[in-house]
Amino acid sequence: MNVTKLERAVVASLLRDPELHPLRLDADFEKINVVARDFTGVGFLTHLEPSAETKLFEDGVKLRWGQVGARLNIPKVETAYVLYVDEGYLTTIEGYTYGDSWPDPIDSFELYELKFGAELGASE
Repeated sequence: MNVTKLERAVVASLLRDPELHPLRLDADFEKINVVARDFTGVGFLTHLEPSAETKLFEDGVKLRWGQVGARLNIPKVETAYVLYVDEGYLTTIEGYTYGDSWPDPIDSFELYELKFGAELGASE
């Protein structure tokens, strides 16, 4: 199973966050193995196999990062994401809506930075 285009874009946002200090600024997604992708109805959890490509931070780094949202499809479904890093490895990508059903298929998406207190759907 492969990492989706949406998941790739979310991970790229993590690696560009100026407050974080990843070991590198990109990942070869063709070399990342998805162990499982579980759908919950309003979201998903994608579990990644630990590998050299998922080792994005120094040993011992554990974080939960969720500063990116996306508007999916038309009409736009608002979504948010949490990336799980354990011992420096990206282990899980979580995506969720704010109560809507998770769309299938995803035909288009538009990423944006989540800002605490900002209204959903607000223009940048």
